[in-house]
Amino acid sequence: MPFVHVEYSERLRPTFDRQAFAREVHATAPTVIDAPSVGFKTRFRQIEESCFGEGDDTVDAVFIELSILSGRTRETRAKLAETVRDIAVRHAKASEGHQLQVMVEVREMERESYRSHKD
Repeated sequence: MPFVHVEYSERLRPTFDRQAFAREVHATAPTVIDAPSVGFKTRFRQIEESCFGEGDDTVDAVFIELSILSGRTRETRAKLAETVRDIAVRHAKASEGHQLQVMVEVREMERESYRSHKD
């Protein structure tokens, strides 16, 4: 915990360095929200099909959702979103003739109801 969920356009597969993105997020984001880096977990899903606007096919997209425990200020959550967005832009490159769009949302999970198990 925190969880980083990343969905990305299929065309970005060869140009999105996902492991470098995750390593940088795990090294940088903990300082923004005062969380241990060992708790960060990132997973990736490739989007096979998407539709933007009125069917614009020139968009290569990265959607990132960060789930963090509740209690951080609005400013801290905004700083986390900006930090992760900037990291994604460094590690994802749009295909020739396409536009890269990176969207980040930070969601809070209630501390009182969050549970996990580790062996």
